[in-house]
Amino acid sequence: MTTSKITTAEQSVSRELGVHGHRWAGVFDGYFSDANVARPLLDAVEKAIEVSKPDVLADLGGGTGFLLAELLRRGMNSVRLVDVDLSEKQLSACANGRIAKLQSPLNQVTRRQLMAGEGKLLLMSRSMLHYFGRDGIDPLLKHLHRQLNPGEIFVHQSACFARQEDADLMSHLYERMETGKWFFTTDELTARLENAGFSVRAVTLAPSLEMSSVDLGERYDLDEEEKAAIRMEIEEKFGCGQKIFAREGKEFRATLCYCIFTCEAM
Repeated sequence: MTTSKITTAEQSVSRELGVHGHRWAGVFDGYFSDANVARPLLDAVEKAIEVSKPDVLADLGGGTGFLLAELLRRGMNSVRLVDVDLSEKQLSACANGRIAKLQSPLNQVTRRQLMAGEGKLLLMSRSMLHYFGRDGIDPLLKHLHRQLNPGEIFVHQSACFARQEDADLMSHLYERMETGKWFFTTDELTARLENAGFSVRAVTLAPSLEMSSVDLGERYDLDEEEKAAIRMEIEEKFGCGQKIFAREGKEFRATLCYCIFTCEAM
């Protein structure tokens, strides 16, 4: 494990390259490649498409293109689809010729890169905002807002928690794994979206992600001693029996909670 705290999304992505590409489909028991798990988000995106009738739909942090491919399987044919991701390994696993690919940091992607000339843009993402950390989330949201015209929509499934204690626990866990990621309550994330210029039109629950310390160890290169130290520290700091964190023998399990936000640029 690295010795210095990672503070940028780019560095955080680089930590995970070992599970990028075709291996990504099996991460966390296939959560990110399960059509049933993705259904609530895809339903929300389809509803936004019906309302806003975009010319281009860009999936920010779209990785292997799974979500966009699922939309194609649902019969979406009238919208240009763009998979935006920083990881070349993720984009290389997107082999669908109907999906355009753009390698770019998400806080630098521009409307001009996504579409030429006039037209309507819709943005979507899943499990992306927490990559930008406590200090990077507001600049990111304001940047994304600047790429949208008034009335255009951003639909995203983002990690957040009903209780501040749970958000603090998960942030501490990811800080101990030196990822640079940070987590907010649903109310705080809503407030940050509104501060960036979005009107939050709907917030609905999405399937939670159950993460074993075995999977986390593989993703973030943690050895047994490091995992044990993290488990004991969280138990001491937050107590045992937390709903989102529990011991499993020598290992532990953590639960990442998600909500789907439908946001309109004002």
